[in-house]
Amino acid sequence: MARKKIRPANERPWATRLVRDILLWAVASAIVWTTITPIYNRVLARWTEQLVRLTESPSVSRVEMQDRHYAAIRRSDFSGDKHLYRIRVTDIHFNLILTGALFAAVPAIAARRRLTNLGWALFASILFHILLFFFFVKFVYATQLGAWSAEHYGAFARNFWGLGKHMLDLAFKFALPLILWAGFYYRELVEHLPSKRAAS
Repeated sequence: MARKKIRPANERPWATRLVRDILLWAVASAIVWTTITPIYNRVLARWTEQLVRLTESPSVSRVEMQDRHYAAIRRSDFSGDKHLYRIRVTDIHFNLILTGALFAAVPAIAARRRLTNLGWALFASILFHILLFFFFVKFVYATQLGAWSAEHYGAFARNFWGLGKHMLDLAFKFALPLILWAGFYYRELVEHLPSKRAAS
């Protein structure tokens, strides 16, 4: 018969400590995210522009930051120099606040392991943000430019880019921090499930 591990009376349950630390780290994570947002927006716009241009022949797309939050979508094959659409880039990556808080808040984990896991999670998040931004630009081209969209994109393409953009921007963007966190800390989560603790 396995011996039941006795927790000190003043030690809080793992789940309680996790929730408390997430709330505390969310403040620090939001401050860091707010600070780096202008730089990160420009980086995302540049990398997304390069990715979009790789799919074009000739390469005519431009993704340019207009201010702190908004990027303008332009095409050199359109007459004039007015932007075709504006995208709020900050909305693409605000899930980094939750990612940072989740990975920093795991109790009883060495700081080095938490930082390493956070680094990999941020790398995966950056790739996701570029993909989402790319889908957003293609969504604009396929569905938001009236007669030009209908001329250059068929029904399948319009549905593909439209559905893909909405799925990435809604379901996957909000779920990504939890998916990444569970992927790195699934074992710890299972070990501290109430049903498992009660059975031990």
